[in-house]
Amino acid sequence: MRIRTIGRHGREGFKNLFRNGWMTFAAVSAVAGTLLILGASLVLSVNVQAMSTNIESQLQFNAYVSDSVPPQKLPKLGEEIHAIPGIRSVTFISKAQALKKMKQLLQANADLINGLGNPLPNEFVIQVVDPHRIPAIAHEVSALPGIGKVEYGGSVIPRLLSVMTVVRDTAVVFIVGLVIMGMFLISNTIKITIFTRRREIEIMKLVGATDGFIRGPFFVEGTLMGFFGALLPSVVLYEAYRWLVKSVTLFPPFSLLPTPYVMDRVVVVLLGCGLFIGLWGSIVSMRKFLRV
Repeated sequence: MRIRTIGRHGREGFKNLFRNGWMTFAAVSAVAGTLLILGASLVLSVNVQAMSTNIESQLQFNAYVSDSVPPQKLPKLGEEIHAIPGIRSVTFISKAQALKKMKQLLQANADLINGLGNPLPNEFVIQVVDPHRIPAIAHEVSALPGIGKVEYGGSVIPRLLSVMTVVRDTAVVFIVGLVIMGMFLISNTIKITIFTRRREIEIMKLVGATDGFIRGPFFVEGTLMGFFGALLPSVVLYEAYRWLVKSVTLFPPFSLLPTPYVMDRVVVVLLGCGLFIGLWGSIVSMRKFLRV
C-alpha cells in the first residue's frame, strides 16, 4: 500500500469522526464508560493482590522454650528450628526482651507486673516461605526437644489464607468478565456507528471502489474511537488515584501502592484495550457490510 493511500485513509478516518459527531460521541462514550469501570477494577485488584501478598508474607508463629532448657543450649535449638525445610527466618526473643515489650504495651499499668518477677518464657518468632505450610511446620517445631508450646493461630491462619485466595481469584474472574463484556459492548457500539453508514459503503462498492479503499478509513476511525475512549478514563483514573494516595493514609500491610507503579501499567492496558477493541469492532463490522 502506497504512503499516499495510507495518508488518505488517515485523513478520511479523522474527518469521519466529526462528520458523524453524535455517533462518534456515542461510541467514544461507550468505550470511555466501560474502560473507566475496567480501569477502576484493575486498580482495586492490583492493590488487593498486593495487600494479600503482604499479609501472607508477614504471617508468623511463636515457639515457646521450656524453662528447663539452659541458656547455653538456646543457640543450638534455634539452629535446629532453622534447619527445618520451609522456614525463612528465626528470631530469638529472650525473657527479658519479652518482659520489656509487655511493659511497653501496658504503659501506665506496667507496675502491675513488677512484683511478679518475669513469668514469660524465652521464645522464637518463626516466619516461613509458604504461609500455607504454617500448621505442618509448627507441628514439626513443637516436636523438637526443648520446645514447650507452639502458637500459630490454629484454624485462623488456614481460614485467612483461604479468604485471601478467594479474594484474588474473584478479582481475576471479575476483571476477565469485564474485559469480555467491554469488548462486546464497545464493538457493538462501533458496529452501529458503521451500520448507520451502510448506504455510503454500498454506493462506494457499486461504483468500483476496492475493499481496501473502503475499509481503510473505517479502520482508522474505529481505532481513533477506541483510543480517545481509552484516553479519557486513563487521565481521570491517573489523577484520581494520585489524589487518593496523597490524601488517604493507610498502614502496612494495607497501604496503597505508588501511583507510577500502578497507573503506568493500568494506562497501558486501557490504551491497548481501546485500540484493539476499536480496530476489532471495525474489522468485524466491515466484513458484513462489504458483502454487497
